[in-house]
Amino acid sequence: MTSLIVSLAAVAAGGFLGGVTRWALSHLNADTFHPGTWASNVIGSAVLGFSCAMPGLWALAAGAGFAGAASTWPMLAKELGEHLKARRWGDAARSVALTAAVSVVAAYWGVVYGQRVFG
Repeated sequence: MTSLIVSLAAVAAGGFLGGVTRWALSHLNADTFHPGTWASNVIGSAVLGFSCAMPGLWALAAGAGFAGAASTWPMLAKELGEHLKARRWGDAARSVALTAAVSVVAAYWGVVYGQRVFG
């Protein structure tokens, strides 16, 4: 039982920090490009990759907690829907392609650096 409570606390602490980060970045959003959403997803992906090499509770706090709360894929879907509704096909395509491509690269480098730091 104690292990479950400690694990939940680690995820909650990381989630709090990730949520605050996402909220702060959301204030960067503009009309056609949403840099706050993009940055939240890229940062979340990098941290999740990095957390793969972290030990125990740190991995929970960083991965499930921070990365889970910082990344905002539902917001990306909302923004894509707005682009499509306004018939801004190019903006929608650029947004999804840029977010997906850079997020995958960020996750990869997160894993690489995590392995360097934690062995």
